[in-house]
Amino acid sequence: MSPDPRHLVLGTAGHIDHGKTALIKALTGTDTDRLAEEKERGISIELGYAELELPSGTTMSVIDVPGHERFVRNMVAGASGIDIFLLVVAADDGVMPQTREHMAIIEMLGIPQGIIAITKTDLVDEEMLELVQADIEDFLEATPYADAPMAGVSSKTGEGIPLLLGLLEEAAGRASQAHQASGVARLPVDRVFTLKGIGTVVTGTLWSGNICTEDTLRLMPDDLTCRARTVQVHDHSVECAEAGYRVAINLSGIDKDRLKRGQMVLKGDGLTTTYMVDARLTLLPTAPAALKYGAQVRFHHGTADATAKLMFADRDRLAPGESCYAQVRLKTKILPAKGDRFIIRSLSPVTTIGGGVVIDPHPHKHGKGLEQEHRLEVLGKGSATEVVTLLLDEASPGGLTYEELIARGLLAEEPLTAALADRLIATPRNGAGGEVFFSPQAVADFELRLAATLEVRQRSNPADPSLTADELAKSVNVIAGDRSFQALLAGLLDSGLVTVKDQRYSMASAVARLSEEQLKMMEDIAYRLAEAALSPPSLGDLAAALGARAGDQDFKLLLKLLVEDERAVKVKPDLYYAAEPVAIAREAVVARCQDQGQITLAEFRDMLNISRKFAQALLEYFDRIGLTRREGDYRVLRKKAG
Repeated sequence: MSPDPRHLVLGTAGHIDHGKTALIKALTGTDTDRLAEEKERGISIELGYAELELPSGTTMSVIDVPGHERFVRNMVAGASGIDIFLLVVAADDGVMPQTREHMAIIEMLGIPQGIIAITKTDLVDEEMLELVQADIEDFLEATPYADAPMAGVSSKTGEGIPLLLGLLEEAAGRASQAHQASGVARLPVDRVFTLKGIGTVVTGTLWSGNICTEDTLRLMPDDLTCRARTVQVHDHSVECAEAGYRVAINLSGIDKDRLKRGQMVLKGDGLTTTYMVDARLTLLPTAPAALKYGAQVRFHHGTADATAKLMFADRDRLAPGESCYAQVRLKTKILPAKGDRFIIRSLSPVTTIGGGVVIDPHPHKHGKGLEQEHRLEVLGKGSATEVVTLLLDEASPGGLTYEELIARGLLAEEPLTAALADRLIATPRNGAGGEVFFSPQAVADFELRLAATLEVRQRSNPADPSLTADELAKSVNVIAGDRSFQALLAGLLDSGLVTVKDQRYSMASAVARLSEEQLKMMEDIAYRLAEAALSPPSLGDLAAALGARAGDQDFKLLLKLLVEDERAVKVKPDLYYAAEPVAIAREAVVARCQDQGQITLAEFRDMLNISRKFAQALLEYFDRIGLTRREGDYRVLRKKAG
């Protein structure tokens, strides 16, 4: 099914027994009461669904919600994700308690527009109809829907139905879909049932993305994997269902007992479950009392509801009619996205008291204060540039990858990419783990601190101005294996400011400066190694001959410098050779292997006239550097060496 820009979701609202279901049947020909109990009692208990095609060809998925106070939870589930509401008020009853509560829910969910249908006009005279109309106008005056059009109708006689259809046409012409056609697919589950010969079916209104036959899906927050065997829209099988449609999915690969209303069908990556959201919260003017910091409420999101605590960002109490930023801490997980609407209801008595919109779907735990208030103001109303700046500042001295920024769910791909391209906002660095973005200040601070550390090292130890990665990381209070440290260090190497040799880092301008005494000792070491040829002394003996100890820093440094200058070779941790004898031994091994195809330890020993200890050390060294390979008692040349 291709996306239809004129396909919308219409949701009913209104008090019990005001004629919502009868009106939907008059408009669509479908009886949305399907349960036996609903038929017997004449009221709606569960959500009902129908499809309405307007004269212009515009189609609407109609959600018929129950009106009884006991079933308001179902009403919240149905109202999530609708584009236009249809408020039903009976002409013989007027505005009633659930009329008010349903409208409060509609307002809190941010449904942009709606129509008022005054039903059962066949039961009242003209004077009574005018009184009810005035009552409705007075009621709507305090809401954003004071100008909503009205139509008097009788589902029994058909009077006013054409007028109502005309008003729906006009509303559809003004409406824009509340659903995202692209991106991650989310479908809040409002029904779960089994059909004989078909299997398990879940239904809901697809909030975003699309779901196709054979798609692999996940049921959140339980993270259960399943497959879409078939997909239907209003009893018609389709290859793919698009956002904004009422969808039924026949699932396979999952036990029906593990499914329930309140779960979210998910397709795609980028959204994760959470126990907390930061939000802009509003308490209705009609709320019975103020809420204290930490107050417990029922939190309704899509078709899920959970107990939650409200932690205000800037106050100790929230009075009726007031709004504030708050952190909502839930007892069970939900799958939110930025911009999602929610409803809060009191625990006892159970009534709708407010609602809000998600600002940060994955916040850190925090309390109240001006800093938190400012942060949420930026996340809620700031530009992409301001949001990225905030997130990178919060990550400092570390950084964030593009995938991590997307996963936060605070920005769409296009504005995020544009903000990251601005070098005044974000500085990219490529490390072993890929590209990481940092605040420019974090990069500048890191480079200044690291350069200062290496310059201090250069002044205090001119003979060895280098440090290991661990030593550098310690100087900036991070772990050497940290992704951000690796990326920032790689940036310094790329800039040419810092160089690395044998896994030791120094300023590119640094040169090892030895004292006369150190220079004399280094030349003495080189002379003794060259004189010993293929039978060099141990480190202990070598150091002792120089009046030093093998563990002395100067002695180890001079050996390292000789190796770096290629005047010495470290064959084993405690055995060094002059470079020339090692080259002679190497030539001997290569020549013998090329001539005979192999060489033994004894043959090598006898060729060079050295002890078995030295012959074995040299052959093991040649194995390590990839010249030879041991096969039993023989060494053979590796292919690349040959």
